Amino acid sequence: METRGKEAMNFYNILLWVHVISAFMLVFPLIFIPKLFHLYKNEQGRRFLQNMHTVIGIGGWTLLVSGIIMLYLQKGAMLSCLWMQFSLFLFVLIQGIDHFWADKQEEILEHGTQINTAKLKMWTIIKLLSYGLIALLMVIQAC
Repeated sequence: METRGKEAMNFYNILLWVHVISAFMLVFPLIFIPKLFHLYKNEQGRRFLQNMHTVIGIGGWTLLVSGIIMLYLQKGAMLSCLWMQFSLFLFVLIQGIDHFWADKQEEILEHGTQINTAKLKMWTIIKLLSYGLIALLMVIQAC
């Protein structure tokens, strides 16, 4: 029985590292994107930004799936914590705005259509700060 407990703990720890690495995959490219919007002006730049968007997407989905599995392994114990509830709400809100507004704006840019990128840049900064707040809450974990 003790071996099963160690295996479960090892799996959880590996999953925790996957969760942390995927958070970096999600957030790290966002640091540079507001400075790189000018790359949408040419085909090579658009491809580069599409690749960054793919990395961000993989990071986001991996973060979500690993987080759900970790909550399941903990039998949802952390769901009673206010910081977790707020983090989940903020994450879902960010993802919703990203999917229904920002992705459409980026798609317009990817087709070479010039639009005012000020709102998109501001959204990227807000998204980055929000993810930073979520990370801070994850580290503090005051329950």
